[in-house]
Amino acid sequence: MAIFSRKKKILKLYLNGEITSNTSKFSGDNSVQKLKSELLEVKQTNEDNYKGILLKINSPGGTAGTSEELAKLVFSLREKVPVVTSIGDSACSGAYMIAAASNYIFANTLSWTGSIGVIMMLPNFQELSKKLGVSFKTIKAGKMKDLGNPYREMTPEEELYLENLVKAAHEEFINFIKLTRPNAINLKELADGRILDARTALENNLIDKLGTEDDALTFLITEILHGNEKDFSVTDTAPKPGFLKRIIDMSAPISIKLELPNTFRRF
Repeated sequence: MAIFSRKKKILKLYLNGEITSNTSKFSGDNSVQKLKSELLEVKQTNEDNYKGILLKINSPGGTAGTSEELAKLVFSLREKVPVVTSIGDSACSGAYMIAAASNYIFANTLSWTGSIGVIMMLPNFQELSKKLGVSFKTIKAGKMKDLGNPYREMTPEEELYLENLVKAAHEEFINFIKLTRPNAINLKELADGRILDARTALENNLIDKLGTEDDALTFLITEILHGNEKDFSVTDTAPKPGFLKRIIDMSAPISIKLELPNTFRRF
């Protein structure tokens, strides 16, 4: 009589593109809401009895609140179901915060990470509106209610207020990294918003090891779960491209790019 043994399961999750709370189906490859729902399912029920999670990140960062929400969700989960992150091209700013919340971080040698900083950019159309002969009348209750109004100059008081908001968010970011990466060194120097290559991140304990996605999976199985690869199966949640995207990909020219990730957003 044959005896069939069920393999233990590992869940492979993805974080691609800009981190935003946008739930529109036209928001590109952004996987934030999908990742959030999958992490919540594992945390709350784990009906499929996953033993570990492999998180693949290719993201320049994004909005502060959404980044923090995902990072804290990963951090709350990692004692129950260990999470190993594999950084592909980049995990910068808010994406690095999420990576730092996992149990262990692998990064490709040519990947970029870090960018531990916060930025707020406010446009000013005052000169343009003058040239066009367009003016705006603001009626408000509360002197700060039109803070960031692009059709007038910001007052020194308003600028100081926003600077303090950004500095407070930056301090929260740094404190979170101190919590999740207690062995990190030179953090005060490196947490100035600069992008780090993988080797520099490794030297300062901001990541754990240089390696590929396969290396990260092997480490999760053998070193964290203390198992054998043949006894595990991987549930891959990669989204399947639609018909239109497949056509566009087929017609696109082949190219190799080394581009600066668009980290200069918010967090």
